[in-house]
Amino acid sequence: MRHRRHVVLIGALALGNLTGAHAQTFGGRSQAEPGQGSGSVAQAAEPFRITSTATAQELEALQKNARALQSEQKAAQGTAAPDQQKKQLDLLQKQIETQQKMIELLMEQMKKQPPPTTPLDKIQMQTATLAARSQRAAQRDQELGGQADDLREHMDAQERNGPWLPATLKELFDPMLNNETPLSIYGALAFGYSKIQGDSTTAANGAGRPSTPGGFYFGEFTPDFLLKLNDWIFLEAEIGIGSDGSVSAGSFAQADFFVNDWLTIIAGRFVAPIGWYNVRINNPWINKLPGDAPGSAPLLWLQVLPPMAMLGVQATGSFYLGCSPLKLEYAAYISNGLNLTPASPGLPTISELANLENMEDTFNIISNDKALGGRIGLWWPAAGLEAGLSGMYNGDYVAGGFEDSISLWALDLNYHQGDWDVRFEYGMTYQHAQTFVDNNIRRRGFYGQVAYRPLDACNRYLRNIEFVYRYGYVDFRGIDPTALDLTTFGTPVDVPVRRQQNEFGINYYFYPRMVLKAAYQVNDERGFHLHDNQFITELAWGW
Repeated sequence: MRHRRHVVLIGALALGNLTGAHAQTFGGRSQAEPGQGSGSVAQAAEPFRITSTATAQELEALQKNARALQSEQKAAQGTAAPDQQKKQLDLLQKQIETQQKMIELLMEQMKKQPPPTTPLDKIQMQTATLAARSQRAAQRDQELGGQADDLREHMDAQERNGPWLPATLKELFDPMLNNETPLSIYGALAFGYSKIQGDSTTAANGAGRPSTPGGFYFGEFTPDFLLKLNDWIFLEAEIGIGSDGSVSAGSFAQADFFVNDWLTIIAGRFVAPIGWYNVRINNPWINKLPGDAPGSAPLLWLQVLPPMAMLGVQATGSFYLGCSPLKLEYAAYISNGLNLTPASPGLPTISELANLENMEDTFNIISNDKALGGRIGLWWPAAGLEAGLSGMYNGDYVAGGFEDSISLWALDLNYHQGDWDVRFEYGMTYQHAQTFVDNNIRRRGFYGQVAYRPLDACNRYLRNIEFVYRYGYVDFRGIDPTALDLTTFGTPVDVPVRRQQNEFGINYYFYPRMVLKAAYQVNDERGFHLHDNQFITELAWGW
């Protein structure tokens, strides 16, 4: 009976341990499906679950029970027993071993679980967590405040100094112009070779003309100085350096006063706003044909219209006509005018009166009379069209108190679009000379020029080539060419005689401001042949 009671007690303990182990294996849940008796099963398995409330003393009690069972088992084994009791002892041995393994498993799981905490520990842990969060929040607020200060300082620096830019680019945005020099220097260089072909001994209907040997010539070296004093005063000056090293005044030395967007007042020496050639293209690298060689300018600008500079005051500007695409430009001036001082006291000769180049020095003052004139032009920029009308009246032009005047007017038409460049100018000059010769002098002439450059060509060398043709015609009344002293003119082409000219040219552009030009002039003076066809080649460089 005693052995039977031991067996029953040990079996109950083993069954309880197996039930607890089974519940622990499934995470404290029975094998029942969710929602089916989960409350009762959980309550039944609760005594055998290792939770945060289990203690080491309970585990030790289980171990003591297991050792007591083992002691009773050994005592039972010491006594003789029938076969049935032996089988029960074997079963009890297995159950004890199983209980021992379960105890060890529960101890390992208990080690893995976090240590038990009391309500005070939880409060302390929550307090520490809140303190850490508060510290982190304060640190984050400090970092955000620092970033806001950095951003504010950055924006303030941009407002004060502008965005960061390279020095060469920043000068375009700096209102104080600290990084921009107010002085700019530009200029032009031209030299070339020219040769007038023809028999000089049989020229002028057999009377002959001075021989003009060909050779290299120095066209010009003209630095231009542009000085910006402030936003409304601009200074411009040009000096000319000759082939012998001499320095002379250039075409302009002026002060520009910008009154508003459509009015500029110019004081000093300025290029005369007569026609288009004198103002816009009388520059070696802009002119489509050689222009610095003697006798190479258009016929109209050799002895009909004066390509000169004036000393005085000018008002100029431009503005669009309402909302139209047309732009009106204007110029009005008063200055010292054309003047002539005879080489010998008394009356000037017909050669002096006929040579317009002798009258272009407006630095000389020979009378109180001034030159008045202006130009008005109409642009259509989108279409590349322009038309202009110029006029000038010049008071006494001969030194000695003579009451003789000069007046002129000119018309210019221009087109530039794409590959084509077309120019046309007409001019007429009326010169009082009856006081000195039997009649007055009238000069008139025109020229037309067309240039083509295939900018869209596939070959880059072909894109740099330009073809030019110019036709010119001049006519003079009141000048007898047979009475002229041809030695007083620079070249036969400068002689004021009825003439027509065909000029053919080809240019090669190394880059937009450097061009090599070659041209051939065919000159024909009806009734007074001067045998003055001319070949010219010129290198022009704008820098």
